[in-house]
Amino acid sequence: MVDELHNVEGEVKETPEKEEKMTEEMVEQYGGKAGDFRRGKVVEGKIIDVLDEGWLVDIGYKSEGFLARKDWTNKALVEDQGEPEKGATIRVQIVTLGTGEDAQPTLSRWRCEFDDRWAKLEKEVEEHDTVRVKGLRKVKGGLIVACCGIEGFIPVSHLTSEGHGGNPGKLVDQEFDAKLLEKDRRKHRVVFSRRSILEEELAGIRKEFYEHVHEGDILEGEVSSITAFGIFVNLGAMEGLVHISELSWQKTPKLKDFSKGDHVKVKVIGIDTERNKISLSIRQTEENPWDRAVETLSAGMVMEGAITNLTEFGVFVELLPGVEGLVHVGELSWTRVKHPKEVVKKGQKLTVIITEIDKDRKRISLGYKQLNDPWKDAAERYPKNSEVTAKVVRLADFGAFVEVEPGIEGLIHISQISSERIEKPKDVLTEGQEVTARVVEVNAEEHKMRLSMRPPREERREARPREERHERQPEPEMRERRDDRPTLRQERPRRRRPEGHERRYQESQNSPYPQEEMRFSIGDFMKQHEEE
Repeated sequence: MVDELHNVEGEVKETPEKEEKMTEEMVEQYGGKAGDFRRGKVVEGKIIDVLDEGWLVDIGYKSEGFLARKDWTNKALVEDQGEPEKGATIRVQIVTLGTGEDAQPTLSRWRCEFDDRWAKLEKEVEEHDTVRVKGLRKVKGGLIVACCGIEGFIPVSHLTSEGHGGNPGKLVDQEFDAKLLEKDRRKHRVVFSRRSILEEELAGIRKEFYEHVHEGDILEGEVSSITAFGIFVNLGAMEGLVHISELSWQKTPKLKDFSKGDHVKVKVIGIDTERNKISLSIRQTEENPWDRAVETLSAGMVMEGAITNLTEFGVFVELLPGVEGLVHVGELSWTRVKHPKEVVKKGQKLTVIITEIDKDRKRISLGYKQLNDPWKDAAERYPKNSEVTAKVVRLADFGAFVEVEPGIEGLIHISQISSERIEKPKDVLTEGQEVTARVVEVNAEEHKMRLSMRPPREERREARPREERHERQPEPEMRERRDDRPTLRQERPRRRRPEGHERRYQESQNSPYPQEEMRFSIGDFMKQHEEE
């Protein structure tokens, strides 16, 4: 290395190494030792002045050292000491000594603090399997903890024994044991784990729990959390799940009926020791409402209940607590309904009649329109031959269906639509058209009504010839066939005999041949020929 550098004018410029050597010589000249002050050394000093940028500290060097505010502490340290005042004595580490006559040492307080605390942490880990930590604050992905004055991190996956579902906020300001997972002094990184410790503790607790608890036992616990599929109940040693289907005997249980911290009574319905899962039930601790429903309910009873659910195929009505029945969409109204919401709404009180009870399948069929039957007195309100104004609702090949009033539909046969012959009803009528028709027949029991758009005179005129022909037809009589099998012979009306008939008949009577031979048929002839 070149000790001296010459400038353009020829003057000698001293190197930094030479300046530092000169500084050490000056220290020795004033009674000090240059070896006592070196980079990295930890010394004690007294604050002699407070500046905006930091503090001037007397460390016994030829000049005061400067401690910047950024070197007072660091994010890796857990601080419980405030900034110092003038006259306070502090421990600092020399970062640089500087060069030249006006050289000023730069100091750092947090570096020496970090070294001391890191050494303490390593000693704790070496002597013990676990270390004591304290929760400081919740962060994304886990929890910041303090250990030996240094900040560490616990991932959320290492907070609980299950590795999920832990709430870091619960452990803030709480002290607990943890194990060291990872450390990096250069990066000031320390990672701990709490899960392994909890797993060891829970292993013993679960073993004792399984020895004393069996399926069918009734226990008491506290609701620890509520999810979309059920609630978790803390049984002390373990947590069990009450599925939403086991909350209540109702078909649509309500999670809002439960709150975190509620004390509940549960029944153990399943234990999985391999996966450490317990299935619980709340409804099985209560009486099955179906047992009471079978004794009190019967077909034909009229009851009032609240609508609990609407579906495309019908509505569910709660008759008793935990007992629901179904009103099919076709049983809601006498008119056509596409969706139950057109007629009723959820929560509405509805008076229904029980039409059927299936005890094996635990189902109850209900009816609503039966209690509001418009056909009840339809025969009195629509007597025969009375005229009504109706609306065409559907057209078929055989006729037209018309709505006389909501819930009452009638049929106009194709032969009763017009006096003239028509091929299809749609040639004369359209859906939604209003027509005037005459009542032909009302069958209230079968909910049927026949109507006609033709005048009654035309019907009587066409009906008279048919009635006369019907009166002239004789009763059928029996006659014997040659094979002794009786048959029905319908006598036809006798036609007028033509002239000469009597004469031919008389001649046949005077014939020399026997009458039996005259009645000889072709069939008899063929039979006789076969016999010969």
